[in-house]
Amino acid sequence: MKVDKAILSLLDRIQEIIAEAHKLENLGKNQINNVCAVDVSYNKKAVAVAVIWSCLEKKVIEVAKYIGKPFFPYVSGYLFMREAPLMISAIKALKENIDLILVDGHGIAHPRRAGLAVFVGLTLEIPTLGIAKSLLVGKIGSFEGIIAPILLNNSVVGIAFRVPETGKIYFASPGHKLTVEDSINIIKHEYKNLIKALKLAHHSSKSLLKESK
Repeated sequence: MKVDKAILSLLDRIQEIIAEAHKLENLGKNQINNVCAVDVSYNKKAVAVAVIWSCLEKKVIEVAKYIGKPFFPYVSGYLFMREAPLMISAIKALKENIDLILVDGHGIAHPRRAGLAVFVGLTLEIPTLGIAKSLLVGKIGSFEGIIAPILLNNSVVGIAFRVPETGKIYFASPGHKLTVEDSINIIKHEYKNLIKALKLAHHSSKSLLKESK
């Protein structure tokens, strides 16, 4: 399904407005515990799964799902139209408190500084971090330890981080209510928990999708 250019122009403007509305403010916490990772899997329907992982207890403490249909096709740079409503519905079904939402996608490391994590975080008013498997925009600076900056138009919009155990590189950027500095601090101390939570959400959405056929 192709999307009309006029629609994309309208979505560009929506993203520009959202980029001005969201907040990159200090998280104000030295310790995070309840991390909510959310992911979506598809066939003819879509299954969004939100998993709350306790960083302190190293276990899942709650899972919620939402089954629906995506009403917008995949278009690079406009993932919020396809996945944000599904993710938000799954997260809203949770009862436990959430310190941080992890979204499988980008935050401000986006052409209009308004990736999927920005929309999810702003809608729910919860600190949100986007962690993606590929770089959408910008360039990667030099690594210091496991961390390297993502540079876009001479500013740092996120970080690349290399998992020491596997060598795999992920790309993280803040979505709402936390800063790039917060993102660096969280990833340095909790990258194992973050990756674990994201993998659990991904595998859960895949499993539930098969069950719902």
